[in-house]
Amino acid sequence: MTSEANIIATSVNERHLAAETWESIMNTPAPEHGRLHATIAVILDAPLRQRALAILQDRVIQYPKFKEILQQAHWMFLEPPTIRARGLIVQADCNNGKTALAYLMDRRFQPQDGGAGLCAISISMSGVRDARTVYGRILEKLGGPVLVSHRLSDREPVVLSLLEKTNCRLLILDEVQDLTFGSEKDQQRVLQSIKTIMNALRLPVLALGTSKAGHWFRSDPHLAARFGETHLPVWKADKSLAAFLATYERYLPLKEASNLQEREKVAFLAKSGEGKLGAIVARVQNAALMALEQGEECITLAHLQAAEFRPGKLLIESQEMAA
Repeated sequence: MTSEANIIATSVNERHLAAETWESIMNTPAPEHGRLHATIAVILDAPLRQRALAILQDRVIQYPKFKEILQQAHWMFLEPPTIRARGLIVQADCNNGKTALAYLMDRRFQPQDGGAGLCAISISMSGVRDARTVYGRILEKLGGPVLVSHRLSDREPVVLSLLEKTNCRLLILDEVQDLTFGSEKDQQRVLQSIKTIMNALRLPVLALGTSKAGHWFRSDPHLAARFGETHLPVWKADKSLAAFLATYERYLPLKEASNLQEREKVAFLAKSGEGKLGAIVARVQNAALMALEQGEECITLAHLQAAEFRPGKLLIESQEMAA
């Protein structure tokens, strides 16, 4: 077998392994242990501090649109390289799940057991205004040299070389709307840099940002032709939010059912959170902590209405800190 054939065979095997791993993750049902998730049910009698820390832990609830975008990202990750690499921009309001999505994809699309295989690289564009800094962020993620003296032309070939050597098959750019705050000249250079990466490496790009980012990508006819667009939902008082809340409740270590999917609670959370998932989840967490503080074991509508902030008692303070 020729060296080129060996490379192709290795790539196919890596894609097959990644596909099997992904399917096992996506299709594994949540274990049914009654009302609560198994990991939560076992800590119902734990000290308040442990239960409070569990309430505050990040949870990824894969609601339908979230899973749809993950599946599209998986297609991009596993598709063989093409001359015209494609892209996808995911748009959503601030505090509505974009960064959580980027974080999950970064974790999922990594070689198994720390081995050398296909991977994704996720970069935050927060505060970035020019192409030189874009390349700098990628170099930092890849452990490459980031010297102040390096110009754009110095960084570009190093970035391309490192992305190729790491078997990167998907570049994820979060908070891309920040790139629109640069000068018009800087914005054009950033767009050109993205095209260079996609063309030189045949590398798909998944971008996440606000609607402003979508308009920015469409300003370049070449990228507009390559990038599809989708949106994370603005949450309303409907069955989708009720289903999300019912699932999220499984991760709250409270001994009695809160029934967050009840109509009044769903309506209040949608309105108070202004349709933003981050704000909705934060209020539910505050309400759960308030219930614990008051010695109660479920979240009432009154708790939700009063839960703009964390409760007065610092439930997560250790005994050593309190002494």
